[in-house]
Amino acid sequence: MTDKHRLGLAAALAALALVAAGCGSDGDGGGGDGSGDDGLGSLTVAVGTAQTFEFLPAEFGLDLGVWEERGLQVENLYVQGSGQVAQAIAAGEADIGVTAGASGVDAILSGVESKIVGLIGADFRMMVLVVPEGSAIQSIDDLQDTVVGVTSAGSLTDYLARTITVHQGWPEDAIQRANIGGLSEQLAALESGATDAFVWSVEAGFALEEEGSGQVLLDFGQIVTENVFEDIVASQPAIDEREDAVRAYLEGWYETVRHMKDNRDETVAVMVEEFEVSENVAAKTYDHDIDNLSTDGTIPQANLEGLAQSVVEQGIADEVPAIDVFWDDRFVPVDG
Repeated sequence: MTDKHRLGLAAALAALALVAAGCGSDGDGGGGDGSGDDGLGSLTVAVGTAQTFEFLPAEFGLDLGVWEERGLQVENLYVQGSGQVAQAIAAGEADIGVTAGASGVDAILSGVESKIVGLIGADFRMMVLVVPEGSAIQSIDDLQDTVVGVTSAGSLTDYLARTITVHQGWPEDAIQRANIGGLSEQLAALESGATDAFVWSVEAGFALEEEGSGQVLLDFGQIVTENVFEDIVASQPAIDEREDAVRAYLEGWYETVRHMKDNRDETVAVMVEEFEVSENVAAKTYDHDIDNLSTDGTIPQANLEGLAQSVVEQGIADEVPAIDVFWDDRFVPVDG
């Protein structure tokens, strides 16, 4: 990554670590407490966003009681994005993180003592390119010389917009990337004509299609292959000192995923309630993404290598990191 980015993130995380150390003088860390005879104790899980399908097991698993039956108490800490997941782990406020693949590696390379311990989903089909309803852009070939909205420079959406030019063999400036911000800003830019398309999650794309204001042109699973979209990370103290609790969390997560795959109607109903979307959007999202959810946490070697390479392509690192720097395979495969 650039020196400015690396130093800025490292400084922020170091400051958080100092705050955590000061707050933890009573011996009970900000995350779960594994002491005592109360089963496996508790874990705090930082969840990168409350409204995305592939993170749904974090809440659905609580409703199903998958962790309680294993003697593990779980509390979800909902934050805004993968950067705040890293901050929560660095500050000792969370033991586990549910996050984007490259963001987890970014945090580890920046000094957050943690490792990826399980796969959520490898395929990037969760992310889509949205164009206005009735747009002249009808295929990926029509995207040359257009303006595509992304959240910010160096973000996942920025990386994905760049992958289009690589995939097509175009020069990088064939698509202009505009740093627009959040979803409401993306919609305003699209409506005004400031942008021709934008990168976002599939739920939003399907919702825009339903209301007639946009359409999904493509999903990035068609472009990005052999990589890691989202994963579960654990703090190094949790891995070293509470391995049984981490293992129990993963067992409960993948039991929840298997339940979701076996119970479509129930899962769609939960999505309607949790995400506040229509049944139609929930059902389309389920059908689009359910096969992407891992049931045992294993990450294929090719995907690990692709993830390591992608952090260089995204400007997170200057050199491809060794896989064992960010991946701990002791917990997978999780038996079903």
